[in-house]
Amino acid sequence: MKDKFIWAVTGIIIVVMILLSFFIYNYYYNPQNLSTIQTQGNYQTTVTPDLARVWIGVSILKPTAKEAQEEENKIIQEIINGLINQGIPQTDIETESINLYQETCLAPYNEYRSYIPPEKNCNSSGYRATQNLKIKTKDFSKVGTIVDIAVNNGANQINNVEFYLSSIKENEYKQNAISEATKNAREKAEAMASGSGARLGRVKSISENQYYATPYSYGMKNNIAGDAAIKEASTILPQSVSVSANVNIVYELR
Repeated sequence: MKDKFIWAVTGIIIVVMILLSFFIYNYYYNPQNLSTIQTQGNYQTTVTPDLARVWIGVSILKPTAKEAQEEENKIIQEIINGLINQGIPQTDIETESINLYQETCLAPYNEYRSYIPPEKNCNSSGYRATQNLKIKTKDFSKVGTIVDIAVNNGANQINNVEFYLSSIKENEYKQNAISEATKNAREKAEAMASGSGARLGRVKSISENQYYATPYSYGMKNNIAGDAAIKEASTILPQSVSVSANVNIVYELR
């Protein structure tokens, strides 16, 4: 009788332990029964750019399309040759846009104005050929030189100068920014969990919302090329690039 009682008690204990283990597992480890917490992590900093690019343009008005195109091509080639002679690799000189159109109603103040839609009973003023170049350089001291060469070889538009990150540097800063944004998200989640009397569990999901490396863009005040544009370009100093990242993380709560 005593043995039967011991076996019965042992059996009850085993059943209770199994049920308790199941309850504990189901409560703490079954994802379907776990609460979650969602946080966003942010990180922003400024870094030193390692590249600069200059946008220059040529705009020519001639009586015929052939004359305008030939003159524009001649000037562009002279600009490219001048840049190459000053050590700018041809691979760093890129044609960004080319355009040729019939222009009407030329404004009286100069021939380099923007396009004006034709007016009624207005005769054609000729054909305008335009081309824009984008010149890249690692040497920031050459920004003024690029403008100087372009203007002296016939460029009549200096659009803007931009300081930015190379793909290698951008990838490096991106990894760091996302890592820091992830840390920020965890810090927020830990504070929220602690404040609610819970404990932070494992990561349920994580995603990158956005990443930006915003170049510093300098808009030329003297965009109609000339001595003023050359002088202005020589005073441009590189500015920091803004880098920011944002991530979204969902944690389980214990």
